[in-house]
Amino acid sequence: MPIYKIADLNIEINTKYKKTDQLLADYLTDESTFDFHIEVEQSDIDRLMAEGGSDYLCESCMINTLVCREILDNYDGLFFHSSALMLDGNAYLFSAPSGTGKSTHTALWRKHFGDRVTMINDDKPIIRKKDGVFYVYGTPWMGKSNIGANISAPLKAVFLLERDSKNFTEKVSAGKVFSKLLEATLISKKQSRMSRILELYDEIFSAVDLYSLHCTISDDAVMAAYNAICK
Repeated sequence: MPIYKIADLNIEINTKYKKTDQLLADYLTDESTFDFHIEVEQSDIDRLMAEGGSDYLCESCMINTLVCREILDNYDGLFFHSSALMLDGNAYLFSAPSGTGKSTHTALWRKHFGDRVTMINDDKPIIRKKDGVFYVYGTPWMGKSNIGANISAPLKAVFLLERDSKNFTEKVSAGKVFSKLLEATLISKKQSRMSRILELYDEIFSAVDLYSLHCTISDDAVMAAYNAICK
């Protein structure tokens, strides 16, 4: 079975559809050993298809969920719904509810900074601690825009976007914006997983800066965020 390297982990994934293989192709590795194995039950695929969706997209969605659960349970990481970019070797995450404009905002960063910016993932990056440092990893699941790369970078800051008529940032505590942070990850009814999410959030936001970014859709919004990280 093929092995894929995602978030610096070798994952054996047994797929049922060729289009799923194509979606995962950029993460294929020639490693012969794996850290864990993933296979989606056909019954779970059928259940999702009954709610609407194609076979391979339903399988891909389930693979994403199972990978993120395994990483949360055993590998010091979690999924974080955001648009993730790398600027000058560091990763920055921009998170907001769907439709707020996080992808539009990071597109402005690419326009403003040019080759200094590389998109890591425009929708579903993974944050994982490795050797005491939190890294942001690209994943095969990149949202409708399909923008991202199989790269990683140390996490420098997280921005929670909020539409406003002015552009400014304020440094916030995780407790102050806790509900927004929970909306950005996979909530679980399993107590041990929720406890691990809380532990990881405590570790992450003790190590990196967390900002509320009030913004318009403009270059001034980019500079408001950029000036905050420069300080």
